Amino acid sequence: MKRIGWMIIGSFCGPFLLNFIIWMVILDMQFLWLYIDDLMGKGLEWGIILELMLYASANWVPLALPLSVLLASIMSFGSLGEKNELLALKAAGFSLFKIMKPLIVVIFFISTFAFYFTNSLWPIAHFKMRVLLRDIQNTKVALALQPGVFFKTDNFAIRVGSKNKDGNEFNDILIYDHSNNNKQPLGVWSYNKDPRDFKRVIRAKKGKLINPEDKTRLDLELYDGYMIQEWDPKSFTNSKNPYTKYNFEESVISFQLNSFEFERTSESNYQRDNHLLNLNQISKKNDSLNIEIESNYSKIEQLLINEFIILQDTNRNSNQISKESKNLENKIHLIQNGQSLASIKNDQNITIKKLSKISSKIKRYKKRESILLNNKADLIIEWNRKFTLSYAVFMLFFLGAPLGAVVKKGGLGWPVITAILIFLIYFMLTRAGEEMASNHNMGPNTGMWLSAICITPVSIFIFFKANQDAKIFDIEWYKKLLLNIFKK
Repeated sequence: MKRIGWMIIGSFCGPFLLNFIIWMVILDMQFLWLYIDDLMGKGLEWGIILELMLYASANWVPLALPLSVLLASIMSFGSLGEKNELLALKAAGFSLFKIMKPLIVVIFFISTFAFYFTNSLWPIAHFKMRVLLRDIQNTKVALALQPGVFFKTDNFAIRVGSKNKDGNEFNDILIYDHSNNNKQPLGVWSYNKDPRDFKRVIRAKKGKLINPEDKTRLDLELYDGYMIQEWDPKSFTNSKNPYTKYNFEESVISFQLNSFEFERTSESNYQRDNHLLNLNQISKKNDSLNIEIESNYSKIEQLLINEFIILQDTNRNSNQISKESKNLENKIHLIQNGQSLASIKNDQNITIKKLSKISSKIKRYKKRESILLNNKADLIIEWNRKFTLSYAVFMLFFLGAPLGAVVKKGGLGWPVITAILIFLIYFMLTRAGEEMASNHNMGPNTGMWLSAICITPVSIFIFFKANQDAKIFDIEWYKKLLLNIFKK
């Protein structure tokens, strides 16, 4: 049995490691395809690029790991079935579950690693990648100017439509200049001496960076454009034209920048996000949220107790009722005589104002309550995320192994296609559940486990059918069944 167990483990581990490496390389190539133009040729050291790739690779593990387990399980058991090794083992008295036992131990260790990864390693790698990407973007102005995205500072914002491969020449440039304290000429137009200048919008068909290595300034040479100058309404109130338009063929504009040298920023700024927390940190934050929620409830309760008088109108005797009736008759008499109308109106206005204040306070408390409950839901999402990958490894293994045993086809053809189709369904269900949970359209627990809820019954069904040697995927069996039906 030990030899058989090691044989089964060997038939699984080889395809698993190979598939894992292949899918990690494919996903890393996708990452490079997206960022290669911005990362290469920008004066960055290879060590920084490799560090970024290492952190990026960690982000692909939740995708590559379950897919590799699914594909390897289909390939290994399909190959065993194709070579009639499964048939020989079953003939020797081994059930499918007993054949799978050695691999269940392996899957357990893989699942344990998946939990440790999502709880401890992935949050660190993810926020380090974010910090490093931000540092790289701040290193070069050309990298920061992304097509269709505004590059913003306190004084100006720039958007370019497209740029060349070198990243120094741009098309369709739009600039919002709010640097009224940094007055500068534009072409032959100079408003340095005019106190009315307020802010301006500049648009040019083309432009290029001047001295791109200077990381303290942004110098742009603009071609074929125009400038719309808005005048300050406080200093130019009588003008019928609150702005001036100026066309230019060629001009240069400069802005002061903070240094764009590569610097490591503090990672503490990125550690507040919920998805960067481990289980212990999530538990502590959840406890704090529960305290805040209870405190908010107490404030609402105390407000109602302080502002309203609860009337006890039960167990009243007839004398009490008669006394109240006489008091009511006296009040009606006074109102009819017009002696207390003013005081009643005044009391009414005071009551309305008081109720309005109470209502606004309650609305603020309810808004705060909604924010706290949403934060709590987000924490529940991240709590469940720590376990979903581990469960996915087990679930997809118990789906892939019986599927390979039933189909009895190894190699890289049918198993690869089947695994990818199954994984796409799993991935779409996972993403849909996470999105609905994040948007609070579905409960956080249900949303995070949506893929498991849908696929687990299928895994159980295929496992029991495979254990019974059911021919659910044998096309020839269905053909014979149909022929027998039509013959009758």
